[in-house]
Amino acid sequence: MPVPSRRSPALPLLIAACLGACASGPEPPPPMEFDFKTEPQANDGRLFYFMARAVNEKQFMMESYQDVAAKAFADPPDPSVLGVFSVIPGSKQEFTVTQPAQGTVALYFLLTRPGQQWKRLLSPPLDDDYDISIAADNLVKVEED
Repeated sequence: MPVPSRRSPALPLLIAACLGACASGPEPPPPMEFDFKTEPQANDGRLFYFMARAVNEKQFMMESYQDVAAKAFADPPDPSVLGVFSVIPGSKQEFTVTQPAQGTVALYFLLTRPGQQWKRLLSPPLDDDYDISIAADNLVKVEED
């Protein structure tokens, strides 16, 4: 005659709950969305590139335009690059990147004649949505949505 088991039916449930809690990590941050609006005369009407990167402040301050442009098209891709996108002047475009878990995000506008406003640093807390406008004179405006 079989001996009845004395295990509690709650024990398997408790083990499953513990395993589930251990497997789940922190929730990833939401993606970042960049809504672009550019004047038709921006960058003399020529296509240019927008790049988002996870960087620290020192990197942001020290890197030259040439250093950053090389990272945009590096093979293999630079791990700090969150996304590189073609921007068509005179159009409205939307770009999405994965937000880094921590740190700052640098935005780079790789224009034919970059001037002083070719890069911007976004510091935490990072927003989920940014509006970016670029005027005919390449003046860049970045605003939280």
